Amino acid sequence: MSASAQLWGGRFKSGPSEALANLSRAPASYFRLYREDIAGSRAHASELKRAGVLNEGEFKTIRAALDAIEADVAAGRETPIAGDEDVHTFLERLLMGRLGALGGKLRAGRSRNDQTANNTRLYLRRMARELSAGIIAVEEALVAQATRHVETVMPGFTHLQPAQPIVLGHHLMAHAQSLLRDLERFQDFDRRFDRSPLGAAALAGSGIVNRPDLSAIELGYSAASENSIDSVASRDIVAEFLFITALVGVNLSRLAEEICIWSSKQFSWVKLHDSYSTGSSIMPQKKNPDIAELSRGMSGTMIGNVAGFLATMKAMPLAYNRDLAEDKKVLFETIDTLELILPAFAGMVETLEFEVEKLRAEAPRGFTLATEVADWLVRQDVPFAEAHEITGAVVRYCEERGHDLSGLTEDDLPKIDPRLNGGLLQAITLEHALSSRTGYGCTAPDAVRQQIGRFEQALEACRKFAGVKETEAR
Repeated sequence: MSASAQLWGGRFKSGPSEALANLSRAPASYFRLYREDIAGSRAHASELKRAGVLNEGEFKTIRAALDAIEADVAAGRETPIAGDEDVHTFLERLLMGRLGALGGKLRAGRSRNDQTANNTRLYLRRMARELSAGIIAVEEALVAQATRHVETVMPGFTHLQPAQPIVLGHHLMAHAQSLLRDLERFQDFDRRFDRSPLGAAALAGSGIVNRPDLSAIELGYSAASENSIDSVASRDIVAEFLFITALVGVNLSRLAEEICIWSSKQFSWVKLHDSYSTGSSIMPQKKNPDIAELSRGMSGTMIGNVAGFLATMKAMPLAYNRDLAEDKKVLFETIDTLELILPAFAGMVETLEFEVEKLRAEAPRGFTLATEVADWLVRQDVPFAEAHEITGAVVRYCEERGHDLSGLTEDDLPKIDPRLNGGLLQAITLEHALSSRTGYGCTAPDAVRQQIGRFEQALEACRKFAGVKETEAR
């Protein structure tokens, strides 16, 4: 059947104008939903059999034809033509071309409204798992780097100013923890939308098939949706998915920004692997962090897609409106973007080479050990408010003499304040600063090792959701 079968038009005297047809036709990327549409058609065939619309033989014939069509589309043997308005029209054309009038029976009791809602829901539940696998690969790269650098000292920052010494592994695990919450958001998302919209038909439900709960189970849902109007009119599933993916983009972008800074000549804290960086067309010496920069830039597109789609939804009356077709445009752009970013980002992180000695040398600069002075005074029973003032005086004393805390001598201390003595010098070392912070989630090397152990357990639950093993995610 080479001519497309239009799914509407009986009450019209003429067909659509060329301008309308061009506007209404789904972009080529929308036809990626053929698997989900065929899955819904299989479940709907079961519904029609239960309702007595299809007998056993017709049911088996239609199911076999659907299986064959899926295989042919997947292999590229069947493709949409210009007259196929959307994926539903495309697949019905193929089905009727193979089965004739019998293929047309499958349309009974359903609408493109519940079909597209079901397609989107099935697709996003699948993509939540596929994108999770890509995020897990980034997580594993971060954990591998953090494990290698549990003892590597570096300066920690607030306000992009040196603040306190930390270990590099702790800093990297901070990024890993952010992405872990994104993985958990995908799991929450999946539980929240584990309801089938199939059976809602146009908006009121179907007068022909009445067991959407059974087709829901067949499709892998736990139950049918509670309200047929909500099933076809709501797209909070899209908004939430776009938010999660945008947040993934933001979290990756924050690490990307640091990699751009750290790999600059001014910092020289990390070296990029040749296979995950680029050069310049005019400056032969350049080695650019393009993966980090592209990821940082693309996060803006994903943020914009959330805002744009919320604006589309905000004033839409119930039930279905064609405006909702805009959901796929932003969804597919966001998903395609993130699928490009994740493997490149994982490879970049996995191959980073940190300059351990330079990081250690930088760790105490900028008076990052000043807090140790205040803490030492508190342990000498000095109220913290006074300890804070004394510490400020210590920093000022050092600055006026052109050195940092390491330049202090025992003779200097009582000149600053009589409560300072030689015991302070043992407290203002990198080793003491790190080893004293042993609390849950803190930066002491042993605490970071414990954090990594707990993280691995949490990540394993995410692997189960994504359906991947550790080696597959890399």
